[in-house]
Amino acid sequence: MKKSAKLLRLGIFFVAAGTVAGVTPAVVSSSHASHDRATVQDKEKVAGEDQGEEEEEEEAPVDYLGIKAQSGQPMSAGLITLARRQAERIATGDASKPWQFVGGTNIGGRVIDMAIDPTTSPSTVYAAVSSGGVMKSTDGGVNWKPAYPTNAQQAMGAMARGSDGTLWAGTGEANPSGGGDTFMGDGIYKSSDGGDSWQQAGLQDSGAFGRIAVNPKDASDVWAAATGSLSWSSGQRGLYHLTNGGKDWKLSLAPTNKTTGAIDVAIDPANPKIILASLWDRSRNDGAFMYGGTGSGLYRSTDGGATWTRQDNSTINGPVCSWDQTKSGLNTDADLGRIGIAFAPSDPNRVYIQFAGANGPDKGFYVSNDAGKTWTCGGGEPGSVTGGYEWVFGRLWVDPADENHLFSADVSLKESSNGGNSWSNSSGPHSDHHAMVWDPNEPGKVYNGDDGGVYYSTQNGATRTWTKAKVEPWIQSYHLAVSQQDSSRLASGLQDNGSVRTWTPGAEPTDLTQVNSYGGGDGHWVQIDPNNQLVYYACSQPSPPRISCQRTVDDAATGSTSSTRTSFSSPAWPSDTRITTDMPIVLDPADPEYVYVAGTSIARSAKGAVNGTDAWKLISPATPDSPESLPGKIPANEVNPDLYYANEYGAVTQIAPAKTTGTSTSPSSTIYAGTDTGKVWKSTNANSDNPTWTQLGKGVLPQRWVTSLVADPTNADHVYASFSSYREGDLAANVWESNDGGATWTNISGNLPNAPVWMVTYDQAHNQLYVGTDYGVFNLKNGKKNWERLGSQLPNCPVLDVKLSADGGTVFAATFGRGVYQLHVKD
Repeated sequence: MKKSAKLLRLGIFFVAAGTVAGVTPAVVSSSHASHDRATVQDKEKVAGEDQGEEEEEEEAPVDYLGIKAQSGQPMSAGLITLARRQAERIATGDASKPWQFVGGTNIGGRVIDMAIDPTTSPSTVYAAVSSGGVMKSTDGGVNWKPAYPTNAQQAMGAMARGSDGTLWAGTGEANPSGGGDTFMGDGIYKSSDGGDSWQQAGLQDSGAFGRIAVNPKDASDVWAAATGSLSWSSGQRGLYHLTNGGKDWKLSLAPTNKTTGAIDVAIDPANPKIILASLWDRSRNDGAFMYGGTGSGLYRSTDGGATWTRQDNSTINGPVCSWDQTKSGLNTDADLGRIGIAFAPSDPNRVYIQFAGANGPDKGFYVSNDAGKTWTCGGGEPGSVTGGYEWVFGRLWVDPADENHLFSADVSLKESSNGGNSWSNSSGPHSDHHAMVWDPNEPGKVYNGDDGGVYYSTQNGATRTWTKAKVEPWIQSYHLAVSQQDSSRLASGLQDNGSVRTWTPGAEPTDLTQVNSYGGGDGHWVQIDPNNQLVYYACSQPSPPRISCQRTVDDAATGSTSSTRTSFSSPAWPSDTRITTDMPIVLDPADPEYVYVAGTSIARSAKGAVNGTDAWKLISPATPDSPESLPGKIPANEVNPDLYYANEYGAVTQIAPAKTTGTSTSPSSTIYAGTDTGKVWKSTNANSDNPTWTQLGKGVLPQRWVTSLVADPTNADHVYASFSSYREGDLAANVWESNDGGATWTNISGNLPNAPVWMVTYDQAHNQLYVGTDYGVFNLKNGKKNWERLGSQLPNCPVLDVKLSADGGTVFAATFGRGVYQLHVKD
């Protein structure tokens, strides 16, 4: 995981109501892509349900409005269940046809965990995808397909398979982000038919899972490391134990505070009474995170989890590892972070642990030869003292045939053949590693899951022996651009997989599942010039005060394969400028040769120039933490202490120029802007030497992260805004409209589910408003009161962007986990 690796706005909460014991199971099928919804027996009547086009629209029910008004309070499983019910019961409108998968399939995205079924030939392999459910391969890892229902929660955290064939999937990702979001889940699911159907199996208020372990000698004996939510005090945290087939989880190892949960658990393969588990203290808010604390620790049980002993430095033989910056080792300390554990199957007395400091540098690698009773610092350091990312990796894997051959997750895959005395890189796979599994039926074959998808090696993971899977129908898309001349020309910014396009210079798109890269790092905002599809842009995660964007110009749509690429120079803003991970890039709608980027302030390019001394002009106050700056002063508790991710909060997140205030040769003079600190601004003289800005909606608009701003292309006074603040535990849906230039605002959220709204898209010609949410795409037409669900069979993962074809006839949804989908809404 490079610094440019992780997501954008944080903390999406999907949790279903339930108790630890006595959960009523619900069965969902993945054998077909359907949106069958369970009947919900409750009192509320969701507005707009089962109503005809001409019927009078209802107001939202009281309990619905109550949850919408709720703000900044601790989340509960019940509140989030209500939000999910709201989403499921919103009526499907005219466009009830199924969404169609577009692509891509040749890139892949983050794989969290893997499991293997050796009873088939070849062995069937399963991959838990970060926000894309469970995938399955029956041909040795070459081709993959979904093995999880589209209408179930897609965020994954852990996966395991028991000797009886039962698959266990823990929803909610325990790998936290550096620059953005981590998506939460709604408990554990299990499948007894190879992923054809899944049953909810409890722990719905767990938030996320770091690991699931099944007793190799008793498939009914299951352990689950419930990590908890990053942003609210989820009720089920710690290590849970199941002994009766899925009906009664018992808390075996409880956390010491409300920000701690379990992150790893490992069972001695020779003596399942010996168990090692780790707790992890972690939290974050809008701007700051702390991925370590006094709640973190390593624990050992010798009686099957009846009692636990915390391992500290008294169990270490000799000194702590020399690279431990605070020298606190395993002792209770604010610097103790994530701990990974691995037994050696060929010698169960051999155990390895690796752990990080609170800000991510490698803190220790230790070896035990007495099943975890005592430890000795290993001879080599697998991680990095300066890398600062071990909180997103934190795993070790041991070759089942050789206790001295092991791998460590890191940016690069680390390999040791001498028990950790020295390490080298196993080159070939994509970066940022999270999962490995060996095939017991094919000696030397091992699978790897990382931020680039699935790789496999038939030479035991030796460097440069890895082969990438061929068909992987999951990508994590932040943003999408659609050509206004040819809607088959799509560009998308992907998590840790750069910016991709469906065409190559000089060649028209053919197979949209096959995309190719035109920018590296973590791709974020992309744009295609609306007047000239041969000109397009991409930005990756910035490193404040530098930005990382480029413009590409193809010579021709067909024929010449040449193109010119120009990197953006960074505007001349202060060295301590704050720039959000998901830095916006906007083309002026009146004259797209003018380009906008933003940090603490907004910069506009010269006409057609994005590089050079005079390329950029700052058009808003530039001094960070100045009351006059658009974001304003950042509260002390939201200034990130992590040096690797400093200055990535307190910035402009949205820019919306008003088209009618510009011309075909000059940029717009009226611009709306929004910030991650929850402020909306407007300038009506943005073309002057000293533009002035007025804050809009003070005391009316929610002071929440501005996720979208849209100015009507025909009326500069008509504007839409959306807000979210899920890092702060706010579940309210917020879409607002102004018809008088921001002087007054109306909340038009109506019957939208109380969940994040990531993008608002406006089709002015047809008076259609679209929003992308955690629960799909919804539209509001002709100024009506109630929203309708758009289409069916869209996977239940976050939709971070929504775009339209030039005629408004096709809607494109960019999902964070299952790729890009399209829906034809007009014949």
